[in-house]
Amino acid sequence: MGSRSYLILFAVVCVFVAAVVLLCVFMPMGETPHGEEPSDIIDDRTDAPTEPPTEAPTERVTDAPTEEVTDPPETLPPLPEDGVREYDSFTVSGRYIPSEDAAAGVSAAIEAFGRPTGFIAVDIETGMTISRDADKKFAPASVVKVVYSLFCFRQIDAGEASLDETLTYTKSDVVYGDGVIGKMGVGAKLSLRDVLYHTLNTSDNEGYYMLLRRFGRTGVDEMTSALGCKTCKFKNSRWPQVSCRDLAIIWAEIYRYRDETDGGRLLYEMLTNVEKMHFFRDALDCVTANKSGWNAESYNEGGIVYGDRTYILVVLTEGSYWTANKTQFGDIVRSINKMMSEYAAFFEPEKTT
Repeated sequence: MGSRSYLILFAVVCVFVAAVVLLCVFMPMGETPHGEEPSDIIDDRTDAPTEPPTEAPTERVTDAPTEEVTDPPETLPPLPEDGVREYDSFTVSGRYIPSEDAAAGVSAAIEAFGRPTGFIAVDIETGMTISRDADKKFAPASVVKVVYSLFCFRQIDAGEASLDETLTYTKSDVVYGDGVIGKMGVGAKLSLRDVLYHTLNTSDNEGYYMLLRRFGRTGVDEMTSALGCKTCKFKNSRWPQVSCRDLAIIWAEIYRYRDETDGGRLLYEMLTNVEKMHFFRDALDCVTANKSGWNAESYNEGGIVYGDRTYILVVLTEGSYWTANKTQFGDIVRSINKMMSEYAAFFEPEKTT
């Protein structure tokens, strides 16, 4: 090959090398050869954003919880399996937590009273219950007259007796002889309506014995058993022992019965107009339907309280009328009512503001 040919070949090689160099110099940055994984390349192009775009926030939005809420609020706790929450002096069945002040008030009132005490308060609408020794038997004295009167009115509504029939006061009906009927003297004649009125309104013992003689004891025990009462049996005593829970059952029936028959309405009217001894009404200064009772062994009352919530209340004790302090008994009633008022605020805040 001549020198001219070598010169031509050398020029071609130089052009090829120059082309390769130019291609490498002007190749776009940031690209990598096909088939290789990109390295940690820092893109410093002026059009590359230095902060995340505004439509992609770095923090969660404020209306999205940062963590899942698994526990209910303190005012609405989960119920124990048995549905009952225990406190020092009472239990609560229902979704209500008494304040420390209200709970301490009940304990203090019971301690100040200083005698065995049982009670039950039941919200008429929801069934929420606050109680203490609700199944213990007490001797409630004349409180049992409301049980027997319910039986009498049911007999009247069933056509087994008439409010206008005449009953005669006999020697077998004499207890102390100092009641309204006793002062009329043996042989006095009264309508069944009047006997029921005096038995409930002035707690007349002679009137109560006249009712027992007229209607007997078997039927009333059948009634209490049918209602689910485990105590309050008249078979062996005209003054049976009874539990707070069973008296609450009776008052729930009285409350229901008031809208069912004429007899039920009359019974409830008599109970809301009791003249002699109404401990709940005196303590709370509100409307109640009630029946009290006391003797040498007990100081008691049961009824319906129309407070911030309408509820059944029964308080039974072993403190006699002569030794128990009426003010201290009232303190127990007021402390229970305070919890029921708290429950009203918990259950219906718009009605207590």
